Amino acid sequence: MDHFTHYTSFTEAFVGFAQEARKYGLPIGIQDTQEALAAALFDLWLDKEFFEYALRPIFCNDQDDYETFNILFNRFWLQKGTRLKQKTDYKNQKKVQSTAKSIAVMLGIGDGESESETEDAKTTSGANAIEMVKKTDFSKLTHTQSRLLDEISEQLIREMSLRIKRKREKSKNGAIQLGKSIRKNLQYGGTLIKLEKTKPKQEKFRLLVLLDISGSMDKYSFYLLKFLWSLRAHFKEIEAFAFSTSLMHITPFLSEKDLQQTLQMVAHNVTHWSGGTKIGDCLQDFNENYSKRYLNGKTITIVMSDGLDTGTPEVLEKEVERIKLRSKKLVWLNPLKGMEGYQPIQQGMQAALPSVSHFSSAHNLKSLLNLEKILTNA
Repeated sequence: MDHFTHYTSFTEAFVGFAQEARKYGLPIGIQDTQEALAAALFDLWLDKEFFEYALRPIFCNDQDDYETFNILFNRFWLQKGTRLKQKTDYKNQKKVQSTAKSIAVMLGIGDGESESETEDAKTTSGANAIEMVKKTDFSKLTHTQSRLLDEISEQLIREMSLRIKRKREKSKNGAIQLGKSIRKNLQYGGTLIKLEKTKPKQEKFRLLVLLDISGSMDKYSFYLLKFLWSLRAHFKEIEAFAFSTSLMHITPFLSEKDLQQTLQMVAHNVTHWSGGTKIGDCLQDFNENYSKRYLNGKTITIVMSDGLDTGTPEVLEKEVERIKLRSKKLVWLNPLKGMEGYQPIQQGMQAALPSVSHFSSAHNLKSLLNLEKILTNA
């Protein structure tokens, strides 16, 4: 078996690794390889443990796949000389082999990608490129667009934070009280010189985010986690939990100043990433163990999930209602809502919607920035 040092570039080595994975029976297709390579090129491969953890859910479907993948990964990326038994017998199957270069072109990551991106750079202005990236579904971002998204999202979130603060500060002035103003200005012959206004008590709100990191959210949870990390820098009162089949408090990881460190910390500690989905059970865990501490009348709770729950709808309905009663607002952001013709017909969404204050999409940066309207009026 080859080792990554046998290749002249990382991209070529990665395509070679995908070929070896298919050869030993792992369910890795062309699109999966493209997505995995896009993730790896975020410098994740520099940390081998994080790199392995990031690739595992893309290359594996079951426990047998995990065992094969672990051995194959160690042999290809770490040590030399390990022997690996083939998981699948290919005696009566036609083996399709192609060179690393041809696969790279098919994936749009070899010469083809360079030419395409060069052409895009020639025909798309900076402003148009940014607007396009803001509207592009996270699951369809190219590697170049993904890098641009990282560059602009921090600035856009900062601007959103400042606008929210200015609007909330302005609202503190209150409405004009006409009767009180007239009485106050009697000394001036009734001419309204000084206007009396109400002085409403403006309370700071707290954000609580529950992020679905199950397998069905694979194409979105990575970007949503990065969005949370950016929010944390501008909204100090924010708590975050990740869930799939179990629940984990991830706020401490978001405090890292470096995004890559945050991603590594989450990867090392959240063992259920890309697992199944038991939304109701996870929310029940939250309600029983965390809600008294993190929920109150000032809390805006945001659930980021596609609502594809494998648990009991009655449990989900009950736990969502409990969260709603303890929150100022309950917002549900669903990436699937950005798809044309989407209807919330899943049992999970139907169970949750009666208690949801706002039901919106979370499939691209533009949809996430629409949170500004909700937070401004909090």
